Amino acid sequence: LADNPHLVVVRTFSKTWSLAGLRLGYAIADPEVVDALFRVTLPYHLDSVKQLAGQLALEHVAEMHDRVGRVVAERERVVHALRALGLRPYPSDANFVLFALPGRDAREVWRSLVRQSVLVRDVSGFPRLDGCLRVTIGTPEEDDAFLAALSVALS
Repeated sequence: LADNPHLVVVRTFSKTWSLAGLRLGYAIADPEVVDALFRVTLPYHLDSVKQLAGQLALEHVAEMHDRVGRVVAERERVVHALRALGLRPYPSDANFVLFALPGRDAREVWRSLVRQSVLVRDVSGFPRLDGCLRVTIGTPEEDDAFLAALSVALS
């Protein structure tokens, strides 16, 4: 930020801090940019419950880092398993993995997963994502259930 006073870093408490329902975030910026933001922000735009939740979350940085580490490790395990199934996962730094199903009908695979009570995001209708699905990284048990259902869907 010191080298680029026009840079604004915007972050959310949603995934990393497990506070998605709060719709809480923050910005890190040069003080002049922050002042400009305050001039256009509506009064009382952030209720006291959200403020308190954000402050309390920041008291648990070690737990957040541990949680992120577990998600990263689990994501890598899922990516490896997808490759072993002959699928093509795309690089991800998020809590989800986008993957292509070469030679398969993504919509049919998605339907099979739904019939097995496993929900993933069908993104095959999105521009440039033909043949792709997206899975959110869960617990190892949830991801094992997904991978087992996916194996059935591919057979």
